[in-house]
Formats: sequence, structure tokens, C-alpha cells
Amino acid sequence: MADRGASEVLSFTLVFVIILTSIVFVSVSGVQTLQDARDAEQLNNAERAFDVLSENMADIYQRGAPSRATEISLQGVELYTGDNVTINVTATDGPSGDVTVTRAVRPLVYEAGDDRRLVYEGGAVFRTQRDGGLVVRDPPLVVQSDRVLVPIVATVSPGRTSVGGSTALVRADMVETTVPIAETDDSSSDDDYDEVYVNVTSPRRNHWETALEAEGFSNCIQGTDASDDPFVRCTLGSGSSLERLLVPAYDIALDIER
Repeated sequence: MADRGASEVLSFTLVFVIILTSIVFVSVSGVQTLQDARDAEQLNNAERAFDVLSENMADIYQRGAPSRATEISLQGVELYTGDNVTINVTATDGPSGDVTVTRAVRPLVYEAGDDRRLVYEGGAVFRTQRDGGLVVRDPPLVVQSDRVLVPIVATVSPGRTSVGGSTALVRADMVETTVPIAETDDSSSDDDYDEVYVNVTSPRRNHWETALEAEGFSNCIQGTDASDDPFVRCTLGSGSSLERLLVPAYDIALDIER
């Protein structure tokens, strides 16, 4: 009888341990699943906010609005202006030489943890993560048979700014618009540009290459510059004249407020 009682106690203990272990496992995995779902939904909401931000920016550099403000929900994550990247556009013309315009661009970064980020950079929006990422919104390029438009959307700020908390207000104000490179049908120049090179020095060089190639650029080359910063350089045109080419530069002051 004692052996039978000990056996029943042992059986009960084993069953209890199995049940308890199952409850703990389901609880932990369930909490993690809920956490993952919440994080994914939060990033999706931020992506929609960045879409609104992009439209507001386009109001400034495409439609002439003097300023715009965009509210972005943070919910405990961080929004900041990142380190400057560089966008360089060069148009080549055999007889007259090259014309180059360069701008330092301050990206806006939404960081959700685990290396998951949304980045507004040069008019484009990128979604990055540890194993890659994607182009959420293409840069505002226009490449057609009769015209080529390569705008440089240069968001600028005096330094890096970081904001956390519940919400942030992103303010953008037009500072200056110039058109350093312009070749039109009625241009006084006798020579058309032959090629256009876009060189972007940025940690998001892979995404820039994807976006530029989607617009018709080719022969992309990746490397690092003298400061060991990553860059990508892509080409448009191959000996044929680009009869209508515009490269406007939009300098837009960027500020983040709580």
C-alpha cells in the first residue's frame, strides 16, 4: 500500500509539473506573440505617419507651401535627426565639362528598437531592419523620354535632435530653392548633357540603389569614401543627349518638438 501511495503521489507531482510547465510556456509565448504583434502594428502606424510627413514635405518642395507640421505618435520609441548624409548630382557635357551640385541632408529617423527604423531621407522613406529592409516611398525623381528631373530634398538642422515620449511635432520650413543644373528646350546652351551621375553617401545605400535602378538609373557602384562612409553611385544616360534636365535643390529647415 505504501508503494502504491508513493506511486500516486509521484504521478500527481509529474502531472502537476507538466501542467505548470505548459501554462508557463503558453503564457510566455503568448505574451511574446502579443508583444510582436503590438510592435508590428506600431511600426505600421508610424509608416502611415511618415507617408503623411512625405506629403507635407512635397507640399513645400513641389507645391510652394512655406511650411508644414506633422504630428507623429511615438508611444515610448525615439524620433531623432540622424547624422548627415550627402547627395551629389553631376551632369556631364563633353565640350563644356561637368556641373556638380552637392547637399548635406539631415535624415529623420523613427527607431522602434531591434534595429527597426523608418527613415525620411532626401524625399524618400526607407524601412530598415537587421536583415535588410525596403523602399517605402521612392525619391521624387522623374525619368521620361522627354525630360529628366532629379530634385535634391535637403532637410537641414544645426545638429542632432532626439525626442521621446508620447508624440512629437515635426516642423519643416522652406529656406531656399535653387536650380543649379538646368537644360531645357529653350536653353541658350548649344550643348546638351550626356549623362547624369547620382552619388549618395548614406548607410541606406542599398535602398538608394534599389530606388535609383527602379527609376531607370544603371551601372550602380557601391564603395566607401575617404572617410570610410558607404556610398552608391548610379548613372543615367549613355552617350545620348539629355535634352531636358533639371536638378533643383530644396533646402528645408527641420525641427522636432515635443
